[in-house]
Amino acid sequence: MVPVRELQTQSESFWRDEYEVDEQDLDLVTGLILEAGKPQPLDTLISAIILHRHRAEREAVAEQARRGKLYRPADDAQVGDELVFAALDFAVGRVIDQRSGSNPMYGTFEVIRVQFEEEVPGPQEREFASAFDYPHPLNRPIEELVAGGESEMNEAELVGAMKTHAAPKLHDALDASDEFVYFDGMWFLLELLPEIHMGHLNLAEAVIYEASHPVSAEDIRQELELDTTTSTQAQLFALNHALGEDQRFDNVSMTEEPAWYLRALQPEAVFARPAVLKPAFRAQGGEYVGITTLDLIDEIGDELDDVPSVVVREVNELHIELPFPHLHAGTLPATQQFLNMLPPTSTGFNHGTHFAITLVEPESGREMEAWVLPAAGYIAGLGDWYTSVGMCIGGKLILKPTDDPFRFTLSYQASGSRRSEWLRAATVENGGLVLQMGRASIEVECDREMLIDVPEAEPIVALMATREQESAPLHRLMRKAFAELAKLSSSGTVHVKGLYSVVNLMRRSGSVPILAELARNACFDPVGEGYWAYDPALEGTLYQTPDEMRERPLSGRDDLVRDQVIQFQGR
Repeated sequence: MVPVRELQTQSESFWRDEYEVDEQDLDLVTGLILEAGKPQPLDTLISAIILHRHRAEREAVAEQARRGKLYRPADDAQVGDELVFAALDFAVGRVIDQRSGSNPMYGTFEVIRVQFEEEVPGPQEREFASAFDYPHPLNRPIEELVAGGESEMNEAELVGAMKTHAAPKLHDALDASDEFVYFDGMWFLLELLPEIHMGHLNLAEAVIYEASHPVSAEDIRQELELDTTTSTQAQLFALNHALGEDQRFDNVSMTEEPAWYLRALQPEAVFARPAVLKPAFRAQGGEYVGITTLDLIDEIGDELDDVPSVVVREVNELHIELPFPHLHAGTLPATQQFLNMLPPTSTGFNHGTHFAITLVEPESGREMEAWVLPAAGYIAGLGDWYTSVGMCIGGKLILKPTDDPFRFTLSYQASGSRRSEWLRAATVENGGLVLQMGRASIEVECDREMLIDVPEAEPIVALMATREQESAPLHRLMRKAFAELAKLSSSGTVHVKGLYSVVNLMRRSGSVPILAELARNACFDPVGEGYWAYDPALEGTLYQTPDEMRERPLSGRDDLVRDQVIQFQGR
């Protein structure tokens, strides 16, 4: 088939490689915003530009075709006729000769010789069929030849196909211009914005502070005296833009409508991951662990045990046993099971990285605001509450959803006794972690295997930040933790949860990497009920297969408890 000319605005390569935003495009954007009288999304603006350019090109091509008679083989051209050739990018040529032609299939017809007025690919003179009234790609209606033929996309298809390439260019051009302002996916004209001065912003701060919760821009607007000659949409856009530019304010909305809060009222962990939560070892999927340890993984509830891209089972409540890093940072794990309890839009909305939820103590009815950071994997803002209830390492917490998707109950049990008792306590001596027995009181119910008293937290935090600790492999940390725990045990054995808890006083780790290290290292042997023994003679020897990890053929222990070993695939 002989092709007709392809309009450049129908070409992906044009929008991807050649298109540049010009002044006419910016004038069009200005006109659209002025006509609407309110902010416009980038999608609307680039769609208008694509269609405007496409329609203009079609009109230009049609005008070019009207300069002369459009060549079609069926027409009877004469010497001296000026023809426009759609298949040659609408080049213009003049008929300089004419002769008869014939073909056994089609019979007789005319052959015209054409000389082109402008340079075209190939010879400047060439011959074409004329009076050839047979099916031919160029014997279509003139409108089809000018428009691009059957392959032309309709306008909706055109916009859908090309805006991906053109929209980023328009965004950059608008951003570089002093005439346009941007907020939350919308563009507006600077000259149409009502003034938002420092007095307005100070009053907005007071409104939010008094409310003690996120406040919508509309509620703030009603407390301000803004220019009433401008539209409500312009006032809201100006206010949102000004609040977004002021570092005191934080947009914590989970919908398309902004909701503003004060950074000063939010915990520091909302804006920067606490150093103690910096993950060093986390589950990747495919680790070999004992099947009986799966319950321990669920009981601990560590976000670092989530495996990416694995669909986790839904639960009605979450059980969490708190390790030192979360206790010190005033945070809770935001596991995938917890995130599945939230509305889908809350964890994927483009506003950012955090949003507020309400946590309620079921017994007292006490409420507290907390902040979910889905990508970071934790909930911030519980530091004061931990202090008030006497939370400890290994403290048992239960998180349950309510009818309100952003409201959860957070339960714990008081221990019922504040008498001091002998506990394992962690200190730092000579640059290393040391465990010893010390007296302390425990105010909440906790997992006694995880329980470690930390009389002074800052030395532990400083230890975790040392270069030596940050570069230490997991096995070395486990060996150190095992030795410290074993020396305080009459049997010399160590529970998995205690090992997890002490490792997390040196580096941040999930429980799965620790369990996998226990399974594959011959120097560790399970002796039942979550306890393990250590044989220094087998240090450095690894089991290679699940059967070896289960049978542990190198072990000399008579009390060895064999456990089926499986690949960990997520919760």
